[in-house]
Amino acid sequence: MLWREGSKKPDNWGSQRVATAINRDPNNDFEGVTRGEIRAWVDDGGMPDAAHAVQTARELGWNGDTWTDAVRGIARLVIGVYAFGSVNERNFAPSWSPDNPDSEMAIQDALNSVGVGHQHVERDNSKQGNEIRPTTHATRLGRALVVAGAPVSNKNKTSIVALPDWVDDAPIELKTELALLFVQDRSVVYQGKATRRIQTDRRQSYFEDIAKLITDVTGEQVTASDTGVTISAAAVRKLDLVN
Repeated sequence: MLWREGSKKPDNWGSQRVATAINRDPNNDFEGVTRGEIRAWVDDGGMPDAAHAVQTARELGWNGDTWTDAVRGIARLVIGVYAFGSVNERNFAPSWSPDNPDSEMAIQDALNSVGVGHQHVERDNSKQGNEIRPTTHATRLGRALVVAGAPVSNKNKTSIVALPDWVDDAPIELKTELALLFVQDRSVVYQGKATRRIQTDRRQSYFEDIAKLITDVTGEQVTASDTGVTISAAAVRKLDLVN
């Protein structure tokens, strides 16, 4: 990272001297670095967005080694992106558009638990649902979510093949919350039947991960195929989603 390389130089060096030193150093991979590329970091005391994201993640506890409230919040937000959200490819700002009020509350609580607050954005276009967004640190949060496994931009069979590996290691109560985000917001409810189905444009490996997650927390039958996930009535009842 260019910023990290520049930060190794003495604090009293100006941007021109730092750029020259980086270009002449045979031990790094940078060449042709201009003063303009690093002026804001060196002369003005700033840092690039990615470095800001790392700093904010550290300050707000997003990258802890234990399942703190903040880390659990990050987990819920990541899975929320898979289920009904997105991370903007241009500026990494995340947003969520849940249909279920319980999912909406879960995302709001998660945003509060990671220290960024939440806001609602109402869309004029009826084809686009209203969104929940962070009040502060949107880009930095989005970068942290991507590092934690959230997909960026369009979600389809090509871009999404599996859930993040850490889902398997999450505490059972958190896994239940993650499973609920999928089932209560993404599944089809059939009249007169408790069985539900999740169906979207994804690979079977992704459906298998969702099925495993729901099975892990319910102990009941959940079946994945190349077209979706079928959630048995018994599993739906275990999640307390039967009216």
